[in-house]
Amino acid sequence: MKIMIKRKLLTILSLVLLMTPLIAKQQTETINDMEKQHIKELLEEKYINAVANKLETDKMLELFHPDFAIFSADGEELKRFPLLEWKKAVDDYKLDNKGNPELRTLTYDFASIDVTGNAAAVKVLLFRNSELIATDYISLLKFNGTWKIVAKVPYAHVEKPF
Repeated sequence: MKIMIKRKLLTILSLVLLMTPLIAKQQTETINDMEKQHIKELLEEKYINAVANKLETDKMLELFHPDFAIFSADGEELKRFPLLEWKKAVDDYKLDNKGNPELRTLTYDFASIDVTGNAAAVKVLLFRNSELIATDYISLLKFNGTWKIVAKVPYAHVEKPF
């Protein structure tokens, strides 16, 4: 009798030990899926629709970390375009009334969203009239529960996409 009870207890304990990592993994995946959805909605609202399409530069200061920069290669040089310089360039663009509304009607596709803890990387494809014009690689970090864009590395598929 005692042997049967011990076997049952060992079986139950083994099952619990086997199931615990699976449950933890499922919870982590659920949290990651929620974070990915949150990041997607944040980028749609405050980056693509507000900044890229409507040129609402005040949204930049909400979504982008103050030390954010756009990075690009120029030969062997790494070019850095800081947030406030980018904001000023967009504001000047609007003031000079150079803006062609047709240029600012972008559609997009999130090719990938990867989240690990408080770090995320997003690949966004930007289209104008169904033509792929740019790919943005966006890095985000979570500060005190809030996602902020810390860097962007763009690739232009056409000359002067904006």
